[in-house]
Amino acid sequence: MFGLMFGLVFGLAAGGAGCINQAAKAINPPPEGGGTLTCAQIVETCDSTCSDPLCLHGCSNQGTAEGTQQHDAVLACGERNSCTNEACMRTNCPAEVETCQGPEQPPELPIVEPPPPQ
Repeated sequence: MFGLMFGLVFGLAAGGAGCINQAAKAINPPPEGGGTLTCAQIVETCDSTCSDPLCLHGCSNQGTAEGTQQHDAVLACGERNSCTNEACMRTNCPAEVETCQGPEQPPELPIVEPPPPQ
């Protein structure tokens, strides 16, 4: 889930993280009402469609206050550590990645319909 985002943003943004953060906020300001996505949902639905760091930073705006904060923390940590892949992120930013992903979800059980009455 995180591999695409990490490979994209951290290879491109490592040198200009401060400028990119500022440009992202100027170009794509947070919505007034806030977003509705968790950090993991931001990664799955928005980051996966991005091809540049400004887009990734703009994705943060789609999150709830908590989701946005977690997403920004993941991006900032990867930029600080010049990460260009998921392995780097998991090594250098384990707390941020784990917080963003949220707790492990148990596998969904199939819904079994009761037999029709006879």
